[in-house]
Amino acid sequence: MTRIALFLCLLTLFTFSYFLTDDSSPTALEAIERMREDIGTVFHEASTDKGTLFFLVREDDQMIDAEFAKRTILGWKWGNGGSIPLASEHPLHDSAFSTKYVPNGKENPFDSPFPMLFGVILDPEIDSLQVVSEKTGKTLQAEIIDNELFPFRLWYAQLPLKQGKLFSITAFGKDGETIISEKQVS
Repeated sequence: MTRIALFLCLLTLFTFSYFLTDDSSPTALEAIERMREDIGTVFHEASTDKGTLFFLVREDDQMIDAEFAKRTILGWKWGNGGSIPLASEHPLHDSAFSTKYVPNGKENPFDSPFPMLFGVILDPEIDSLQVVSEKTGKTLQAEIIDNELFPFRLWYAQLPLKQGKLFSITAFGKDGETIISEKQVS
């Protein structure tokens, strides 16, 4: 009987200390803000089966961030993220669109929507982006997001891990013609 009581006391103490030391936040944006101090303006928010993905524009240093937060039992926790400079402050290697690969970091405490490619589209003639894995040949269609508050569009493509890290990205116009094609190596 004493062992059972001791076990229950230890279990209660462990559970109580877990809840007191948990660093969860009440909202997904607050969880990201704990990691990034200034999160800027939300460009786009996408719910995934793994949590919530945010694209944030930081006005101070002209960056766009892809950040992920996961809902836990006690609230929200930041998972992973990546940044890319905007064209106004940092010229892009190509005037049509930029590209950033965000890996699924090993430090990530839970499953996330990364790896992912994302970037900014500056060319108004671009209607769609297609991402092709050089490893498997699989074609993925990128999501393109407009936001009337900003003079650019955002694009992103979530990538299965088995697709590797080398991709061909092709931008197409409204009539299906190729505008530009490039390879992304991470």
